[in-house]
Amino acid sequence: MNISIFNRFYHDNSDDRLGKIANQVENKSVPGYVSSKYQVFRDEDSPIILDVEEERRKRLEQTESTLQKAVQDEFYGINLQRGVNGVFDVEELVAILKRDKARDVFVARLPDELKYVDHIIVVSGNSYRHMIGLAEFVRKAFKKKRSPNDIIPRIEGLKSKDWIALDLGNIALHIFSKSARSVFDLESLWSVGAQYDALSNQPDDPLTELLYHHAKYLGDLTPRQTLG
Repeated sequence: MNISIFNRFYHDNSDDRLGKIANQVENKSVPGYVSSKYQVFRDEDSPIILDVEEERRKRLEQTESTLQKAVQDEFYGINLQRGVNGVFDVEELVAILKRDKARDVFVARLPDELKYVDHIIVVSGNSYRHMIGLAEFVRKAFKKKRSPNDIIPRIEGLKSKDWIALDLGNIALHIFSKSARSVFDLESLWSVGAQYDALSNQPDDPLTELLYHHAKYLGDLTPRQTLG
C-alpha cells in the first residue's frame, strides 16, 4: 500500500487552515462572514480578574456611593443651610411639608407677647404611617440644617394615632389625622381666639386639655439632646 497516497487523502490540515484564517482576520483581509465566525484572542481584550480583597473593596466603594446618592436624592431641592430665624424658616418648612404631601397646611404667626414660638403650623396626614413619616423627615432635615447649639427636637405624641407635634424652636408643628383635626380645630384657637373657639368652651377632657394648652406643654418640654 502506498503510504504517501494515504497521507494525501487523510491528513488533517485544520490547524493550518485555522492559523491562516487567524492571520487573515488579524490583518482584516478575510471576508466578513468568516471574520464573524472566528475571533482572534488578544491580551488587552481579556477581563481584569481582581483578587478577593480588591473585589471586596470595589463592592464596598460602590455600596457607599449608592448610599451617598440615596441620601443626596432624599434631600434633593432642600436648602440644608440653617435658616435665618431658626433652623427652619417657616417658608422652608411649608415647602418640605407640601413636597411630602401634607394636606391642608395652615400657618399662623403668634403674638410676640406669648413668648412661645413665632409660628404654628398645622397639617393633616393621609394615614398614621404618613403622619409618622412627615414628623421623622422633618426631624431628619432639622439635623442636617442645625448648628451645634440647636437641640434636636423629639417627636411628641407617638402613642397617639391622631396627633403628633414637634417644637422646632421658632415653629410649633402639629400633624393631625383628618378626623382629629376637625375636632380640636387649632386653627380657630390661634386665629380667632379662645373666646370664639368651640373646643375651649367644652367640658374638660384629658386630650382636649392637652391640646388646648399645647403652647405651655411644648414650651415646657426638654428636647432630647442625643444626636440620634
